[in-house]
Order: sequence, then structure tokens, then C-alpha cells
Amino acid sequence: KSSLGKRLIDKLEPSNNIKVVQRMLDETSEGRRLIDASYIIPIEGIYDISSFLEKLDKGGVLEPSELTKVNDFLRGCRKIKSFIKDKEGYAPTLSLYGENLTELQYIEEEINISINGSIVDSNASKELKRIRKQINLCEDKIKEKLDKFIKNPSNKQYLQEAFISKRNGRYTVPIKASYKNVVEGIIIETSPKGSTIFVEPLSISRYTAELNGLIGDESIEEYKILSN
Repeated sequence: KSSLGKRLIDKLEPSNNIKVVQRMLDETSEGRRLIDASYIIPIEGIYDISSFLEKLDKGGVLEPSELTKVNDFLRGCRKIKSFIKDKEGYAPTLSLYGENLTELQYIEEEINISINGSIVDSNASKELKRIRKQINLCEDKIKEKLDKFIKNPSNKQYLQEAFISKRNGRYTVPIKASYKNVVEGIIIETSPKGSTIFVEPLSISRYTAELNGLIGDESIEEYKILSN
């Protein structure tokens, strides 16, 4: 079963054209013969990708998860074409349809190189790989600075707990609300009870700005890859 098949079945209507009726009966009989012969038709990955094609027609750019589904669809079509190729004896009409399926393996390969699940793969371009390496280095610097802040004995009294917490995409430390005017930094979030504030210390502000710039560069490069 496939979502595309279900949609096509829902759109089926009776016909008074004898040729159309005969063709449809032939298709059904051939499919039945293949099943009776214990063949398993490989329909895995045959999704309805019409919404993705419409998005492209309107000048849109597909998300990585959408490209993954397109890739699955293309691979599924290729498998069906390969499967039906030597089944002319069982299914001459369906075999003919298989011959008309166009293999787009080069597109599959491009997607495989550029997309990893629901994200753009770092190996999609040298620039993206460089940017992500810089992001990792910048995040390591931030964590190192925050680790020093937490381990500094003079800061112990301010800390609600000794851990680094990521809030709204920013690296913070949990500070007792009573010290919110003592610890220099930006309040990113407050706990539901108001007893804890999550502060981005001033000591990491330079690295946070650098990180935000790199994340912006990453988004631009990902868009370039997806749009190509």
C-alpha cells in the first residue's frame, strides 16, 4: 500500500469506454498474476510528492526532510522499473509502464551527498564544513568559559545549581533570582516559580555574538545548497 495509490484509488470512476475498461481489467489481472506467483512488488518509498513539486513550481526550496522523501520516491520508482523489467510474461501492460519510468539516479546521488536525514550534511560543501567546524570551536570556547564561571569559588553563592543550560538557543547558567543584579550578564529565561534566572554571563558575550554570526552564515550556506 502507498499513500499515492490510495489517492489514485479514491479518484477512480466508472468508464463507459470499452478500451479504457479493458485496459483497467488487464492491469488488475496482471497485478493479481504477479501476487499469485508470490512476487512482492517493491512499493516502499512511493509517496505522494505532488505537494513538493507544486512547491518547486512556485519557486520554493525544499527542506531536507522533503528532499529525503523525494529521494525515497525516486529510489522506489527505480526499484519498480527494475522489478517489472523481466515480468512481461506475467504482466505485459505493467511492463510497458515500467519501460516509461525515467531513472533519475543522478538526482538520488546528489541528495545522498547533500542530505543526512532531516539536515544538510556537512560534506555538502567545503564552506558549510568550514562554518560548522568554526561553530563547534566557538561553542567549545563558550562551554569552557562557563565551566570556569561555575568552578570559580567566588561564584558559588550565586549559583542555584552547578550546570550549563541551553535556553532559547543561548548558553546560560542558573542563578538565584536574589542575585540577578549582582551577576553581570543577560537574563535569558526565568523559572516558572521565579526563584531561578538563567543568565548568559558577560564573559561569553563576545563568543555568543560570534556564534550567532556563524549560525547566520550556516543558514545562508544551507539555503544555497538546498536551492541548487
